Amino acid sequence: MPKPIACDNETFLKRIRQLLFLVAASLTLAQPILANEDANNTGIPNLPENKKSAAETDWQPKRALNNEQQEAMRSECEGIYVDPFADQPSPDPANTLIEINAGEADMNAKRIQLGDGVRVRQGPRVIQASEMMFDKVTEQAEMKGNVSIRQTGSLIHGNTASVNMIGNEASFTDGSFLAHQLHIRGSAASISHEANGTLVMKNGRFTSCEPENKGWELSGGSLIINPEAQQGTGRNVVIRIADIPVIYTPYIRFPVGGARQTGLLAPSFGTLSGEADIAIPWYWNIAPNQDATFTPRYVGARGALLEAEYRHLSRVNSNVIRGFYLPSDQGKSYDGSTDTDAATGPISPFDNHKGEARSLLNIEHEGGFRQPWSSFVDFGRTSDIDVLRNLPAASFSVTNETYLTQNATLGYDFSHWHISANVYNAQNLLTDVDDSYRRMPQFQAEGNYYLGDFGIRVYNEFVRFDHRQKEHLDGTPIITGDRARIDYQLLYRQETSWGFIKPSVGMQGAAYALNDEGLKDGASAHPTLITHYADLDGGLVFENSAGSQSLEPRFYYLFRQYADHADVFNVTDDGQSINFDTSPLTFSFDQLFRAHRFAGGDRLDDANQLTLGLTHRMNTNNGQPLWDISLGQLFYFDDRNVGLNTQTDSAQESDIATQYKIYINPNWQTLGSFQYNPQTEKMIRASFGVHFNEDDWLVNLNYRYSREQPLATGDLSQPIDQIDTSFFLPIKDQWHIVGRSFYDIDEYRELESFIGFEYSACCYRIRTVARRWLDANLALNTDSARKPYDQGLFFEIELIGLGGSGNRIETLLSDSIFGYNPDR
Repeated sequence: MPKPIACDNETFLKRIRQLLFLVAASLTLAQPILANEDANNTGIPNLPENKKSAAETDWQPKRALNNEQQEAMRSECEGIYVDPFADQPSPDPANTLIEINAGEADMNAKRIQLGDGVRVRQGPRVIQASEMMFDKVTEQAEMKGNVSIRQTGSLIHGNTASVNMIGNEASFTDGSFLAHQLHIRGSAASISHEANGTLVMKNGRFTSCEPENKGWELSGGSLIINPEAQQGTGRNVVIRIADIPVIYTPYIRFPVGGARQTGLLAPSFGTLSGEADIAIPWYWNIAPNQDATFTPRYVGARGALLEAEYRHLSRVNSNVIRGFYLPSDQGKSYDGSTDTDAATGPISPFDNHKGEARSLLNIEHEGGFRQPWSSFVDFGRTSDIDVLRNLPAASFSVTNETYLTQNATLGYDFSHWHISANVYNAQNLLTDVDDSYRRMPQFQAEGNYYLGDFGIRVYNEFVRFDHRQKEHLDGTPIITGDRARIDYQLLYRQETSWGFIKPSVGMQGAAYALNDEGLKDGASAHPTLITHYADLDGGLVFENSAGSQSLEPRFYYLFRQYADHADVFNVTDDGQSINFDTSPLTFSFDQLFRAHRFAGGDRLDDANQLTLGLTHRMNTNNGQPLWDISLGQLFYFDDRNVGLNTQTDSAQESDIATQYKIYINPNWQTLGSFQYNPQTEKMIRASFGVHFNEDDWLVNLNYRYSREQPLATGDLSQPIDQIDTSFFLPIKDQWHIVGRSFYDIDEYRELESFIGFEYSACCYRIRTVARRWLDANLALNTDSARKPYDQGLFFEIELIGLGGSGNRIETLLSDSIFGYNPDR
């Protein structure tokens, strides 16, 4: 039985302190997690007679954990590693007592020999071994027999250990180690601690999986781990999943722990229409506020390309630059066929890029955090219009596939004014739509002055509208020029708990300086529009005594003087009107209370109308919402004489618009909107959704309907009749099934569908999805009876503590499944 050793040998005690300090320096792999209270009360666990690994020694199942520890662990885990020293501060080596216990002791002038069970402790640092020998001449300490070296945050076991006091180096044979907070365990034929704190393992392996779990493991002939930087390197490395070798590399740099560090991330695998798609990301941790990811990728139908993403964050701005480059396209069509199909003829007359270099560049910048100035950049550019369809990025997401904006804004806030300068362009990725106008430049100045409940708002704008083309797709000329706008408003605001009233009066104007080229004879190059307006917005709130429900009537009256638009209509020989950026707003419940029928600045719409609306809200007694239902209607006292193309609207009342949100219970909710025409007694538009969310269960059902209607442009709207279902459902243990079906009932065709699985374990997560979606660009430009669908099979794996393989599936699920949270 070990017993206390009394020792007055100052050299020995000095070297023991140095040994313990060296252990502390070599084993600091992480900050501690919360410790098990029972473990702290019982002291340090003694080594069992039968040797256990370091991980097995400190592993605690979920049932043995306190509430705080259970909240800290991942829900998929069965337990955590508990550090008995987690709440103890590191000791001062010079002032902390050393406790030495041994069954036997033998000391002479050259060496000190301890045996029959040795335990040396200085605060939360403990060394245990069957035997320990210290050579005073060489200052070498040797330990044998089930060696255990522990300190806050880490534990190492080994058969033997050797410590060089002079060189501050230590080595262990047949060792295993554990880093508690990083949830990382490992073993090796030998583990060496170098003077700089680096751990070197020969024939070693490590994982973040639980004891006896072989979810994933990284092994190598030589593994070097830098605990301070939380990163490592390896040679002749094999990554195993479920004990099956899946990746071999002669050299690898990898992150260790939750923080992403410089190194190779797990590759992603997939197919695009039957062709292999392989991406191998490499992450570069440049600095705490900037990083980069380089992803070599091979797409069987296209060739080899390089994707890259750079991110930078500072105190005042954030920046992201991403893109890819394909030196030479192999020339196969994205749907797996050649440029023609024997049965249906050309598949993609717009996809003829054999031998071409293909590229994408996207820049995002936001600046002026907590500053009076602000800046914003959103720039996207592709080498051709088919790039995003042919080569959807594997390592990042560029979501808009119909056009890419090229926008830059610089602004400044004064006490009462905000001024800004902007340039805007867009790359059109469609073939049957004209490019949008370029704003080169756009200046805005907005002022706000308040005196009590009264206020003045002032808006001034100047824009130069340019176009890269001289003619529309149909050969007609494109109008360009300058436009200046003003909007001055005097307003009053009075709001209370039982209601509000908001009257205002104002003036709007627009003036043009058009380029003469393209205008017909007699058309004015300097048309001017002026109108005056007044509105009154008010509402009341009636609540019951308990405050659980309210009835809220609201009215909104708007009068806007008619401005003659004759000078902006029919200004070209083919009958075009001036329209740089204006379109009608979609009618909805919110539109009932807007002051304008149009978005943009080329129409000053006339109005003499009254909106009546009513909202009913119901809550439970504890304040949880039950429903929120609103309906309203517009009543017109005069015809509307201003439209996009001079036509007059003489209807006396609008459709009845409703919207609602109903909480059936905390897990079920339904929301939607309806638009009903009382004259025709027909439903014009409708949408509703039913959503279920409980724990790991997600189910969504959405329906959209829109009747074919005349548009302000004189065309008919596209009818819509679509149903969209999506789900994320547990099927067994950590297995989930994910899927979506987006179907066009009117066209009898599938718009998008995917089905897949997600498996979440304590140390890894796997996602795989098979997806098929309509290529909207080709669908609009081919008369083929064959539907131009794209399809792909995608696979992602995330090794907890080592890294992930991309975010393509994660982004798809987040965008398509309402309520999906990848970090749940």
